[in-house]
Amino acid sequence: MKGFLAKNFLSSNNADNKNGSDENDERSEIDKNDERSEVDKNDNEESNENNDIDGKIENDNINNDNNEAENNEYKKKDNVFSSIDKMTFYECVLKQLADDNLLDTYNTLKREISLEENVNSENNFLFNLYQKRLYNNPSNVVETEETNINKLTEYNSLNKKKSHIYNNNLILNYENNSNNIRQIYSYEINSRIELIHKNKCICCANNSSRNILCSASSDSTIKMIKINDLKKKKIFLIDNKHTKKINSLKFHPTKNILFSASDDCKIQIIDINKALKKKKKLYYNQYKHMKDKNKRNDEEKNIIIQDKNPFISMYVHPCGDFLYACNKNENIIKLYDLQTLNCFMATNKSTYHSSTINHISGTSDGHIYGSVSVDGNIKIWDGLNSNLIHTQYNAHNGYSIQSIEFNKSNFYILTSGLDGQTKIMDMRNFKTLYTFGNGLSCISNKSIFMNNEAFIANIFQANDIFDSKFYIYNSYFGNIEHNIQNVHNDKINDIINARDGLDVHTASYDGFCKTIKINQMYSHDN
Repeated sequence: MKGFLAKNFLSSNNADNKNGSDENDERSEIDKNDERSEVDKNDNEESNENNDIDGKIENDNINNDNNEAENNEYKKKDNVFSSIDKMTFYECVLKQLADDNLLDTYNTLKREISLEENVNSENNFLFNLYQKRLYNNPSNVVETEETNINKLTEYNSLNKKKSHIYNNNLILNYENNSNNIRQIYSYEINSRIELIHKNKCICCANNSSRNILCSASSDSTIKMIKINDLKKKKIFLIDNKHTKKINSLKFHPTKNILFSASDDCKIQIIDINKALKKKKKLYYNQYKHMKDKNKRNDEEKNIIIQDKNPFISMYVHPCGDFLYACNKNENIIKLYDLQTLNCFMATNKSTYHSSTINHISGTSDGHIYGSVSVDGNIKIWDGLNSNLIHTQYNAHNGYSIQSIEFNKSNFYILTSGLDGQTKIMDMRNFKTLYTFGNGLSCISNKSIFMNNEAFIANIFQANDIFDSKFYIYNSYFGNIEHNIQNVHNDKINDIINARDGLDVHTASYDGFCKTIKINQMYSHDN
């Protein structure tokens, strides 16, 4: 039955188409081809799917690498631009590079940070900001000379509100019109020998009351005398331990303590009162003197400051606690604490002189001191911290400067150089107010303000002259008031003010320390 049905079923299909067997054969072939193509299609799809998976994995790896690189770049940029201010800063940097026409650097930085220049900022904005805020900041750089000169007026030493100065005719004051009329004077000169040395008399000094005069010699001796003593004058020989020429003598501002600087590289601190008492005790109670000899020697031993080079000049601070000194062949100023004898020096070597310092002096209050050198420069220092305030270069046409002195008001300084000139400068602006001298080079030149600062005393030795010239100049008009002659037979090496009027003390190579009495009289012939 089953066979029949199957046969009839098949037969009925066969009956409709005579070529049924051929069609079936063709269909079966098509079906096979379809099945084969479907299998191939599935294989292709599977292979494509695998390829897609591999490609996806590879692309994912590439994308991960790219993402990681981008993240690093973002992190880098995030570090750079951690604040909006940095972005603004780099925009200003780009603008400054463009202003300076540094195009290669500009383009490189622009690509790297992906920013545009700040078109709203002014030209050279960043550079101007640097100049105003950073370059001129005193905590970062040394101030300009002009700024330092302007700052000089801030010191109490240079305060214009000093009524006692403006009311004192003996103190130099160019702002006071009371001296605008030149007066004619005549002079009477007398000299008196005070101290005599066997060898050259190098320097002299007097105490604050100017009743004790000391002088020192090239043979290392120091002699002392009381000036204007009603009794017979006695000359005292100071017991010092110097072994070579003494170059400078200075007194303590308030005590009878003498400082002596020598070529033996020592500064000795000598109590003059003890020296005077010792002189008296030699004439009585001799047995007790012998008994207490060792004890007294210990008490009277001089204090010594030792160095490796000879001392040239000294300046004692007005408070009396500090001593400034300079040495031969050295370009630095040394500060000694007189309580501990510790030595201090400025740490900034760029502020030093470039050659040997010849002389040191300071203001009456010690707030400012000055130094002059073989290098031809004047340096002004802060007396509180020894910082350099100002350098006046080539103040004497490049010649060595021999002396510097401040007047009583501290407004003016007086300098003398080997160019043969002496100058008065205003400390508040460093303008030269007057120049004295013939301008011919010399081998020695030194000046001081006299007790009446309307006049200055100048000792000058030309190259071809054996002895020194002694001039008195008018500070207000610059003229020579008087030429003092024949007071010494050799070079005058030092000069200081005496107690009275225009009188001075001088130390000369002829071995004499003298008092020069200068009597000034108003002339009615004018």
